[in-house]
Amino acid sequence: MKLVSLLFLCLGLAVTAAEAKYNPPAEGKVRSRSQEIAAYQMREFDEDGDGVLTVEEYEKRFDKLTREDRRNLRRANKEGNYMSPEEQFKAMDTDEDGKVSEEERAVFIRKMRDEGNYFY
Repeated sequence: MKLVSLLFLCLGLAVTAAEAKYNPPAEGKVRSRSQEIAAYQMREFDEDGDGVLTVEEYEKRFDKLTREDRRNLRRANKEGNYMSPEEQFKAMDTDEDGKVSEEERAVFIRKMRDEGNYFY
């Protein structure tokens, strides 16, 4: 009886696995990890909802650091690659308009991760 139950269970799993289909994302909808992080952070930091960060909005983020964030900042300071919030904002603001878009944020996050800064 146990053998028959096990056989039906295996058969059911095989049928379920065969029915699962891969649905690739629509063209242009694939997002990188840095884009996902930037999108999340923009929702969190953009207080007025205009879709861009000002230096004031970005600096307020540092008032709410998590334990992991503080640990990463200490590590960056120890390794000599610490950047103040103002320095980070200036590095992100590539078009120098005083505002950081989601795309500028994503590029900055990717650059920091490529350089080995594990804050992201």
